[in-house]
Amino acid sequence: MAYHTYEFLKRRKNDPKWRKAYTSARNKRIIGTLVTINIIIWGFVLWKKIESGDIEVNNIIDVLKSKINEFLN
Repeated sequence: MAYHTYEFLKRRKNDPKWRKAYTSARNKRIIGTLVTINIIIWGFVLWKKIESGDIEVNNIIDVLKSKINEFLN
């Protein structure tokens, strides 16, 4: 099946031929939006914690390194 834009599928959302493709595209768009919002919120929280001095940047880097090493081993 050829790629179609979300707007193309949205205009045909009630057409039985395109309903499944529209639902799939809509779900991907919703998930992408939620992931993006989540990353922005957690990034803001982390930034504020670092800015207030509650978290040391070096500690974050050390924890990330150890988690990556645990995952790889």
